[in-house]
Amino acid sequence: MKRSFLSLAIVICFMTGCSLKVLPVPVESGVVNQKESTQTLTKDSISITVGSADTQLYTYNLEGTVSAFSVLIDNQSNNEIPIDTDSFLLIDSDGNQYFPLTPEKVKEIISKDSYYLIPYPYVGFYYLEDYEKSSFYNTFNSQLPYFYEVYPQDIYTKAIASGTIIPKAKVAGLVYFKIDLSGKKGVKLLVYKKGTAKSAAPDFIFPFKIE
Repeated sequence: MKRSFLSLAIVICFMTGCSLKVLPVPVESGVVNQKESTQTLTKDSISITVGSADTQLYTYNLEGTVSAFSVLIDNQSNNEIPIDTDSFLLIDSDGNQYFPLTPEKVKEIISKDSYYLIPYPYVGFYYLEDYEKSSFYNTFNSQLPYFYEVYPQDIYTKAIASGTIIPKAKVAGLVYFKIDLSGKKGVKLLVYKKGTAKSAAPDFIFPFKIE
């Protein structure tokens, strides 16, 4: 009963347009793009642009929520820049720290509850069990198509890749965290250069407020 109620609540939420806004908080020397809700910081010939990317990620599971941030790193220097998920940390308004999730872990979390009644302009099934479940949910006699599973390949292809950014090149992708943003007033995405100790001040800080 509880599961059905929460599933229905999610459907109503989407049909009525309710959503969270994760907005960048301007910082010194930061350049905010109001339209994209991103902020860009530049330091030592490295330019990083960060914004919330939850609209690109379906996170409808009862056991936890995965949130994503889009990151674009522009290496404007003449040197190579190593990067991996260890470069990122997330701190919420209560002082809790979150480590980045691998795409494998994201898929595992989301797949635990994969067949909510989410209106989506696509009808398809990735797993046989989803097709079997559909016969039950279609008894609601709705004219809306329903989406039963996240696109598994998107979790991997959209994630920021680990490796080396060559001079004058850019890398973009998503960084995932297991956090429910709806219960937070704000978060800060911390970015560290390779070799910077986590006990030291982050090289880049991107604060966000949540409305």
